[in-house]
Amino acid sequence: MLNDGERVRQLDRAYRELAMSTFVFETRLTHRLSYFRTFASPRIAGLLTHTGQMQAEPRRRAYDTGLMMYALIEAGLESPTGRHAVARLNEMHRRWRITNDDYLWVLGTFAVMSVRTIERIGWRAITEAEKQTVIDWHVELGTRMGITDIPTDHATFDAWFTAYEARMLRRTDAGEELLRLALEVVGSQIPRRMRRPVLALAPVLIEEPARTALGLARPSLRARAVVAVAVKVRAVRRRRLGPPAPFFRMGEANTEYPDGWTLDDLGPRRVGARAQRR
Repeated sequence: MLNDGERVRQLDRAYRELAMSTFVFETRLTHRLSYFRTFASPRIAGLLTHTGQMQAEPRRRAYDTGLMMYALIEAGLESPTGRHAVARLNEMHRRWRITNDDYLWVLGTFAVMSVRTIERIGWRAITEAEKQTVIDWHVELGTRMGITDIPTDHATFDAWFTAYEARMLRRTDAGEELLRLALEVVGSQIPRRMRRPVLALAPVLIEEPARTALGLARPSLRARAVVAVAVKVRAVRRRRLGPPAPFFRMGEANTEYPDGWTLDDLGPRRVGARAQRR
């Protein structure tokens, strides 16, 4: 019988394989869409606006979210790096009054939406065992963050998530402004001539009720058709070429952190060695 540490290490390995190899594109897309989706909650959008980080450094806020998640996935929750990452997440959030339901919903934007994205655009079908792995890993993450009452199977979590969104999501000025800032960051990474048509596809990928709550128009038939064709073409290429090359390395330099980064660099700026060096 496995002890708890070995159970989590096995779970880390299984989820890392799914997120960093088997469904790497689908997981990366989920993380981007989940970032946008949080702005559809008036309470979350209001908190993000209150902190001012998105308005001051929208690019850094987006990078930090992605780097923190992939640090957790790559290192594993049971590793020293994973434990430190969870501690940093708890440190960043404990200063704010956030309800358990809001924490749980944000967790669901990664857990539930990962499964939905794979079901919708995956290069192959996701198995029931793989769905459970996605849920189990996020349950473990949420538990370590102090979130309670987390559904432990996909169907229950999906139903809870759907009910929360029907009850809580609605359009706000704060949410629309945050989305505008986030889309500007994404748009800056797309060649100028392709920027407008690519961003026009975003409403296809963001499902209701988040789409309306974010102030996005119903996607046109043409936009839906373009996405459908792109998904089919990508599935064929993925089956032929296999998984893409690794895209993430802990601490590796990027446009936001040209000198590299550590977990302590992520999140609201703190006075420290790196800040002083800059």
